[in-house]
Amino acid sequence: MTELIYEHPLNEKLRTYLRLEYLLTQLHNLMPLDSEWQQQAFFNTLFDLIEVIDRNDIRPDLIKDCERCENALVAWANHPSVSDDKLKLVLQQAVRLQSELLRSGKFVGTLKEDKFLAPLRQRFSIPGGACYFDVPQLHYWSNLPLAERKQMATSWYNEFALLQQTVEFVLGFCREKGQFADAVANNGFYQSNTEQTELLRIRYPLAAGVYPTVSGNKYRYAIRFMQLCDETGRCNSDKSINFALACC
Repeated sequence: MTELIYEHPLNEKLRTYLRLEYLLTQLHNLMPLDSEWQQQAFFNTLFDLIEVIDRNDIRPDLIKDCERCENALVAWANHPSVSDDKLKLVLQQAVRLQSELLRSGKFVGTLKEDKFLAPLRQRFSIPGGACYFDVPQLHYWSNLPLAERKQMATSWYNEFALLQQTVEFVLGFCREKGQFADAVANNGFYQSNTEQTELLRIRYPLAAGVYPTVSGNKYRYAIRFMQLCDETGRCNSDKSINFALACC
């Protein structure tokens, strides 16, 4: 049976982290640059990533979250079921990332000043603005040898290395905090109170023919299962849905 996991953030910080994770993964998967359209998608994703980082001062939040992870790991060190070797490795990673973040500057400072990327970013922000007659330099770049294009793309991608490592670490730590527990949405609806939850993870069967939507905050949330329908695009499900929920 195919099961899906839907994640919903309950604060703006986690929302930004998940957006960054999504864009960084997408950028990595577009790195082969095998076709003209893959190259267009690569630049679209690159500029979306720069925009998200530019609009959100996430470096202080990441430093604080690494510190919280470090404190939690130190507290867990005395738990008998925790592996000392694994704990030590994760703790070292938290300390290293925090130290590197404190020494680092802005995540996209170099890319924003790149003489090749800056005019392209302006054109890509316009619907249909990246046609080759608008950006002849991109037309030229797209016809350079693949090895040369990959070298440049890799150098741009590597600018996000510290950001990617930290976001993956913090989100991984957050996800590990929550354990899945069985739940039932009567008439497609489920609600509950919670304490300091930042992320909901909902595991449900694809065969149920529904999908979850979430509203709420870190203290209270509601889950409504919806289904696709021809009349309005989507409608409330009136079925009882068995699913699993992790509050992280």
